[in-house]
Amino acid sequence: MRLAGIEITPRHQRIASRAMQVAIALILIVGLVTRNASVVVNAALALAATFLPALLARDYRIPLDAGLTLWITTALFLHTIGMLGLYDDVWWWDHVTHTLSATIVAAVGYVTARAIDVHRDDIYLPPRFLGVFILIFTLAFGVFWEVLEFASRIASAALGLDPVLVQYGLDDSLLDLVFDTVGAVLVAAFGTGAVSEVVDALVARLDSIGGPRGRSIRSARSAPAANGDPLDGLIEHDRTNARRSWIVLAVIGLVTIERAVAADLLWVAFGVAVAGLALVPALAYRTPEVMLPWGLLALAGLPLIGRVFAEGPLSNAFVTALSFAGLALIVAAELDAFTPVEMTPTFAVVVVVMTTTAAAGVWAVGSWVSDLWLGTEFLLVPGVSASRIETEMLWGFVYATAAGIIAGVLFEFGFRRRERADDRRSAGRRTAPEGDS
Repeated sequence: MRLAGIEITPRHQRIASRAMQVAIALILIVGLVTRNASVVVNAALALAATFLPALLARDYRIPLDAGLTLWITTALFLHTIGMLGLYDDVWWWDHVTHTLSATIVAAVGYVTARAIDVHRDDIYLPPRFLGVFILIFTLAFGVFWEVLEFASRIASAALGLDPVLVQYGLDDSLLDLVFDTVGAVLVAAFGTGAVSEVVDALVARLDSIGGPRGRSIRSARSAPAANGDPLDGLIEHDRTNARRSWIVLAVIGLVTIERAVAADLLWVAFGVAVAGLALVPALAYRTPEVMLPWGLLALAGLPLIGRVFAEGPLSNAFVTALSFAGLALIVAAELDAFTPVEMTPTFAVVVVVMTTTAAAGVWAVGSWVSDLWLGTEFLLVPGVSASRIETEMLWGFVYATAAGIIAGVLFEFGFRRRERADDRRSAGRRTAPEGDS
């Protein structure tokens, strides 16, 4: 590697990493001497994390070259030294550290997903999907980090202590997510090749421990759920379910029309999106008897229906986040059924949880940008203080994170229950007398 015409060898990179490790240790000592809990905690965690590359190489046979180790150590060093006052005194310091940290998070997301993709025969993630996955993974982590900082602030206030993780206001939290996005885009566009050897090492590790590879279940989709894919099983060819789904869809359509009359364009767009996704299976298979589960459609449309029939209980932030989880599962099922993407139910549930969390961040940033540039009032409500807006936004992140996790647990339970029922039916057919079949 060359920098400004100077050859930077792996040895130089290792020396730089060691120097930054020593600097982080010195910052930890400064924090201890000055009794600054925030500096101590952040420096201690950063110092421990600098030993992660060696741990991965020694215990898991996943080596990181000198360049990757320097990349990680630099991000940790810049964050730690920022705790000494640079975050307060240098306006761009937080943006640089967040972007650099986000590139590491994005790389971890890519390596994990790509290794699982290669290792498992029943998962296939095309390059374009992986790019979207990197963005979702990074934003979900960014929102979760804001939740951790918020929790730290609440706990510190309750205990009368200085917060270990510091938030600097509404704009800071939103810009953190913006630069998280920048880091994710940089990795998706330019950084995947730098971690290809790590992917290969992780795949070899997964193969060596004898994890299940699964089996490819891709086939021509002449009929829904014909190939035994549990995720495809969400798209049901069942008259009873279809009738109920069409009733739910009709209610969503009527409410969407009512919202259009009321000029509530945001919820009109939401209703159109739900209806469009609901119609995909019937249009794809050219029969009205193939529909998504009516309960899943009802969950997806719940906050829209609540705007008319039960505003408040059915249209609050938590219920809206649950509906986004339902929409994310619908999208995952339709991607699996109608595109080259293949996902196991468990992998799809993980994507749903991350998407639900990331969506809260996307909505917050999108609302903020719209308010600043278009004069809307989605987030920045006149007469409401920035502190209150920030607190409400962060509680929205908490609700989205909780809703994503709860929905993920429920969806995973539902898939496992469906698989057990399918296994029992298959066993019954195998043991039935020939004359009864």
